[in-house]
Amino acid sequence: MKTLEHISFPEVAERACALYSEEEDALLLGVLGQEYLITREGVFLRGQRAPESHTAVVVNYLFAPVKKPVMTPWRAIGTFPGAAPSDFRKKIELPITHYAVEIISRANVFLPMIDAKITQSLIGSDMAITVHALPKVYLHVELSQESQDFPAETWILYSNNADTFLNPPGLLTLAEMFKDRLLSLIRIY
Repeated sequence: MKTLEHISFPEVAERACALYSEEEDALLLGVLGQEYLITREGVFLRGQRAPESHTAVVVNYLFAPVKKPVMTPWRAIGTFPGAAPSDFRKKIELPITHYAVEIISRANVFLPMIDAKITQSLIGSDMAITVHALPKVYLHVELSQESQDFPAETWILYSNNADTFLNPPGLLTLAEMFKDRLLSLIRIY
C-alpha cells in the first residue's frame, strides 16, 4: 500500500478535493457522507482507525492522477478493465434489493446522510439515486419494487471515469461501503 508519511498534503488536497488543515498537517475527505481524517499515521473515521478496506479506498483515491470527474454515460462494474464482478450482484445489489421498499419510502430521511439525492431514472425504475461517494466518484443506483410481473431489482452504476480515481478492487470496495452504510442507516432510521 502507498504510504502517507512523505506525501505533500496541500498538493494532495487540491488534486483530491479534500480539505487541508495546516495546524494538524492532516486532510479531511468526504466519503459517502462521512468525514475521514487522513494523517501521517493513517486514516481515521469518527476518532478511530478506519477499517483496512476503507483505508485502501481512501489511499488509492488520494494517489489518483489529476483528472476531472465525468459522470455520464454511467458504467457497470464489468465495463472497467480488470474488474471481475463475479459476485457483485450477490454481494452488493441483492442485499440492497431486499430493502427496496424501505429505501424508497424513507429516502428523504437518510439520503442526505450518504451525500445522495433522488435523480431521474435511466430505465423507468421506481427510484434513482445519485450518490456523491467520493469528491470525484459518483454512483448511480436504480431501485425497482416488486410488482405483479417483476421481482424487486437494484442496479449500481459508476461515473464514467471512476476507474481513473480507484483501481478495480477499490471500485468494488466502494460499492460495498455504500451498501453497508445504506443498510446501516435503514436499520437505524
